[in-house]
Amino acid sequence: MPDKTVIDVDEIETISDLPTNTQSIEKELFRLACQGYVLRFPDGQSPHSAYPFGLHDLRTLPWDYAVRNGVMTLYARGCSSSVGRNSVSGRCEECKRLEKNPSLEGIRTRLKDGVHENASYAYHGIGGHHQLLRRKDASIEFYRLRGLNQAKTLLGKATALSDYKRFMVAIASGKVERVDRVLQRGLKQRKGISGLLALFDAAAQGLYRPRTYTEKEDMRALLIWRLGGTRVAHINHRAQDAPSVSYLRSRSFVPPVIPSPGKPTAEEVHKNVEATIEGLDEVLAALGSVIHVVMMFDEVATEKRIRWDPKTNFFIGACREHAHKTSMEFIGPSDMEELFRCIDDGVVHHAAEVRI
Repeated sequence: MPDKTVIDVDEIETISDLPTNTQSIEKELFRLACQGYVLRFPDGQSPHSAYPFGLHDLRTLPWDYAVRNGVMTLYARGCSSSVGRNSVSGRCEECKRLEKNPSLEGIRTRLKDGVHENASYAYHGIGGHHQLLRRKDASIEFYRLRGLNQAKTLLGKATALSDYKRFMVAIASGKVERVDRVLQRGLKQRKGISGLLALFDAAAQGLYRPRTYTEKEDMRALLIWRLGGTRVAHINHRAQDAPSVSYLRSRSFVPPVIPSPGKPTAEEVHKNVEATIEGLDEVLAALGSVIHVVMMFDEVATEKRIRWDPKTNFFIGACREHAHKTSMEFIGPSDMEELFRCIDDGVVHHAAEVRI
């Protein structure tokens, strides 16, 4: 007879100790499976952009990772995949040790405080790489534009320096006599070096002649005009590029005479007499023996029309006998209309002559 194996019935797990349905079996298996270490991320960070995935290629880390529903779970390389029935944390011993792993502590610190910008790229997550790229792009764009601006500035300075050299050579050529007048006129017009150079070239070719004269030049031309007459002054203007006769007339120091819109007042007569004999004081004082001077007045025919004097803001050209019958001061269009209405009605007349 063959030997029969003796089976101890007490060591066999009874069927009553096992789950009775499929759902209960799945729950029991999930409870006994290792849950791994859940890596927490600060608010606003995601495992997909904050976790340094490249660190696994740079260093040998003792865990693997899995992301499900936005939650990252780390599993130790030596994970037993199951835990005892009495386990409280739901992790095996290897996964429990991950919490005190120095590399994982460094990752948690960098997630909280941020990664230093000079750290290796492997320590940055995808989001950190994006920030570094944007920062580098901004720096590259800044230095590129800065270099372009510096190149433009240097080119402008080199061009201006070349124009200044050309201008110095043009001045040394002696083609323009009154260089100071040309420069004064150009600077008064706020021209740059290129504008001054163009102005100097035009003056050298005879296309431009500065008409700004100094007081010394004006007085010299006035002296020649007074001593030699109009013909000599015209020759001086053509030969020496001196002021013209028409310009000298505007520069003559003749005191102004105040015209009267109506009957002259004592103040106006006094001012006109002073303006007339003001230049004769020195001549009369030099004579010494002069006892009296005779002043002669004459009347000159004038054109019969009304004029406006901008210096006094009065209408002149009306007869002095009747000018007081209307307002001769120009305040508005109504004053002018009233004056012409009085002339049409015969109340005021045009002045036919003026006394000098």
